[in-house]
Amino acid sequence: MHRDFSKAVMMTEEGKVIESRNVWHDTREEMAELFGEFDPGTEVVMEASFNWPWIADLAEKAGLKPHLGHAMRCRELAKGMSKNDRKDATFLARLWLAGDIFPEAYLAPREVRARRSRFRTRALLVKIRTEVKNSIHGILHKNGIRNDEVTDLYGKKGRKWLKGLELSPEAREEMEAKLAVVDDVDKHITRLEEKLWAELPTDPRASLLQTIPGVGRLIADGFLAEIGEIGRFPDRRALASYAGVLPMDNRSAGEEHGKRTNPRCAKFLKLMAIEAVRGSVRTSGRMRSLFERVRAKNPDKPGKAVVAVARELMEVVHIVLSRGVPYEEAPVRPGSKEGVVTGHSEDRRTRGPRRASQVGRSAGPEKIQAAK
Repeated sequence: MHRDFSKAVMMTEEGKVIESRNVWHDTREEMAELFGEFDPGTEVVMEASFNWPWIADLAEKAGLKPHLGHAMRCRELAKGMSKNDRKDATFLARLWLAGDIFPEAYLAPREVRARRSRFRTRALLVKIRTEVKNSIHGILHKNGIRNDEVTDLYGKKGRKWLKGLELSPEAREEMEAKLAVVDDVDKHITRLEEKLWAELPTDPRASLLQTIPGVGRLIADGFLAEIGEIGRFPDRRALASYAGVLPMDNRSAGEEHGKRTNPRCAKFLKLMAIEAVRGSVRTSGRMRSLFERVRAKNPDKPGKAVVAVARELMEVVHIVLSRGVPYEEAPVRPGSKEGVVTGHSEDRRTRGPRRASQVGRSAGPEKIQAAK
């Protein structure tokens, strides 16, 4: 499937090619006519490229059964083969006919895609706002200005402090332009969130997710939109990997080159997981303990602590959704090896509690039974 046309190959169950043709995307009628030539229940296999949704919707409307092939894994399987549109389509069909080796991707239903669209727009705007705010902090650093007076540069007190700074005309012009961008993006985010609040469906799974520290209503529904069906993830590590917050080994010739996360991930799910970290660290003793331990071990890499908590959140999300039970933060017994956390770093006498997904990650067995 390309931007302007698709190459369609018709094949029997035995793998014999009957016909191939180009289907142009000038209008949807040509694609609809193609699908109308086949009996209901006919399998339609396509690569999960950027424009699959409308084609899959037309196939479903015609009573056919669309399937998505994982683009990257299909390319890996076809490595070394000669390539053109007809051969690519034929190879994809034969992969499907081969059975279990077909790398099928998740075909999100239309309602899931609609929810994703809303939350991805909000996540994108939040990311833009964060980048602009970080660049404003960069202006202060470049001019040797420390901020020890206000905690929020973008509130009333912070804006007054920024306005009173002595800056060069160039720096002042740059700051005012970026502050205007922050204000404009803020308005769009506020309007979008108001619309989301009005349109958010009532989903009992969202209520379960909101028991997790740092996960509010918007993030909970965003998680559900991006994850879709939790059953497609065999375990909590799979979900963390899908979200791009699971560190992977990076070794060669017996040497460790430092773990890294997978850049080929659900980037909007990762953005929301990162967004939830701040609230979880503020409200959960176990999340805060994990954050501080990782940050103490990696003082020159503060992002590692954020990723560690984001991974923890994704693992807890998997447990809560797959078991259908709320999250509970198990208390730490006095004198136990997990230690005590009083809320102040100077009072921490031991290494602190273990990870939340290992201890106190969800309701106990008796509550699971009751939920069933």
